[in-house]
Amino acid sequence: MKNILFLFILFICSFEAFSQSYEQLFTSENNYQSLGNKYYWKYKKPYEGYWQQDVHYTIHARLEDSIEVLDGDFYELIYTNNSPDTLHEMYFHIYQAAFSPGSYYHELSKENKVEVKFGKKEANGMTTLVSSVSVEGNPVDIIQDNTVFKILLPQVLLPGKSVSVNMKFKTWFDTGSMRRRMKSYSEHGNKHFDGVHWYPTVCVYDMHAGWNTDQHLDKEFYNNFGTFDVALELPQEYIVEGTGIITNYKKVLPDSLRAAIDLKNFAKKPYGEKPSIIIPKIKGLTKTWVFHAENVHNFAFTADPSYRIGEIEWEGIKVITLAQEHHATYWQLSGQFTLRVIQIYSRDFGHYAWPKIIVADAKDGMEYPMLTLDGGTYPQHQGLLAHEVGHMWFYGMVGSNETYRASLDEGFTQFLTVWALDDINGKHRARLGINKFVTKYLDSSDNQYENLYLPYLQHVTEKYDEPLNTHSSAFNGALRHGGNYGLVYYKTGTMLYNLKEILGEELFLKGMKHYVNQWSMAHPYPEDFRRSIIEATHIDLNWFFDQWLETTKYVDYKIGRVKKQKSGNNYSYRITLKRKGRMQAPVDVVVTTKDNNSTSYYIPNTWFVKPKQDSILPKWYGWDALK
Repeated sequence: MKNILFLFILFICSFEAFSQSYEQLFTSENNYQSLGNKYYWKYKKPYEGYWQQDVHYTIHARLEDSIEVLDGDFYELIYTNNSPDTLHEMYFHIYQAAFSPGSYYHELSKENKVEVKFGKKEANGMTTLVSSVSVEGNPVDIIQDNTVFKILLPQVLLPGKSVSVNMKFKTWFDTGSMRRRMKSYSEHGNKHFDGVHWYPTVCVYDMHAGWNTDQHLDKEFYNNFGTFDVALELPQEYIVEGTGIITNYKKVLPDSLRAAIDLKNFAKKPYGEKPSIIIPKIKGLTKTWVFHAENVHNFAFTADPSYRIGEIEWEGIKVITLAQEHHATYWQLSGQFTLRVIQIYSRDFGHYAWPKIIVADAKDGMEYPMLTLDGGTYPQHQGLLAHEVGHMWFYGMVGSNETYRASLDEGFTQFLTVWALDDINGKHRARLGINKFVTKYLDSSDNQYENLYLPYLQHVTEKYDEPLNTHSSAFNGALRHGGNYGLVYYKTGTMLYNLKEILGEELFLKGMKHYVNQWSMAHPYPEDFRRSIIEATHIDLNWFFDQWLETTKYVDYKIGRVKKQKSGNNYSYRITLKRKGRMQAPVDVVVTTKDNNSTSYYIPNTWFVKPKQDSILPKWYGWDALK
């Protein structure tokens, strides 16, 4: 009790109400479009003629935790039209509107025979409410269709020009049964908040489709790159982290407080034991956390009074661990594992672009620029951490339209997950055994097989297959991972490993690095990925991508016949292979004799032969029915 009283006295003086004008709050200079930003798309266009739009959000929001609402009392969007088109209107997403009665997501749930239970606020339509919108100071009406609304511009937006849009809005947290990434929950009397997709965000206008106005049906997202200046005012007891740099760090986390909440202090705290009170809750006393982020397409945050902070650094990248105090003992190594994952991905696929990465204890498995929300404890959540951190590359830096084609983010990230676990734990590793039986009889865990090949094979052998170039919400109209949606993870990851086997690892990594470098902070589509790989390797791979992306063909070869032949006193064997599936591919064959001597043979299907082959046999030209 004396220690708690001491902490009350020590920190209470640091938490006066933080009240300043917006001009004083947002002091960071916006360098997104400057020559010093090596990631700005104009200075590294993927190809001549490419363009994308720029955004700069400035938002002040207040969390009223007693009624669980974010009050966005200041919102300004500076939108720059870099397209060659004159724009007459603008479209915006309000994702939380999906979680209300009569929404498209609600109707889809009913079509899937899933009963929906709404929270009290959701039931009354209290999801995200936009109360006013103005353009260059001129009030405009909104035309809303569930999770998307349109505004008509008072004056057209010409190419090369910018426009200012202001709004006021409120977004409520709730606990209905529909899967909602923006969430709140309580543990040991402390409220926890994950603020995600909580503000109106302008839709993407791109070369592929013009305005992208897909409704939110609980799948993926697609947003514009630019700058975010966000000030979050919360009751003073909350520890907050989010996308970007905290520009008033010493004010909200003075050295004495930062030392008191260091994660190492709680390494031996019994798991699940009630957290200590380090920052007192005083009614009406708040703190404002100010964030500045560039080269990102989204802003998210997480807040909890019981968060404890661990921090390590590599090449200027801070790896920040946020663990609730009652879980801290099993989060001590999570940051170190995350750092190793970042090193692997940076080495093999392209360097991490942002100044920090957060792994947060948040009962979830979700990704936002610089922030991952993760469940579980170490070491059980290694795979989850590797996956969500992988999204910093595919979704975060390489900002594909995942609403349209989820394979470009989820599938690539599932591939990265296996890649990291193979590197860190070995391709065949001992399981995290619970008992002697598991350790003795189920000891061989094959990462690739369990996390990619097996679930993909289960889909295909049970006649559940779809082309990867399928809209993310069009996998038989199912919810979450149903209706073959799992294929975007497992089929895509299998495709990438198959591509690695065809090209050889060195050429494969050359192609992947080229893709990441070419499309970082830009918006690729599947055709851009295949073009990027072909550019880097100088190999015609259209036959490969056509089959994997556009069809449900699959690889299936078998040994058709083995014929024993005698020549003098010696015997030889003639082995005939047969292609059963409609997908053609080169074939690797390993022949092992009774005395355990092995010979590898390679049968190419095109003129290309990957390096370092033992015995190369004549090309087998098979094309669909031609076998």
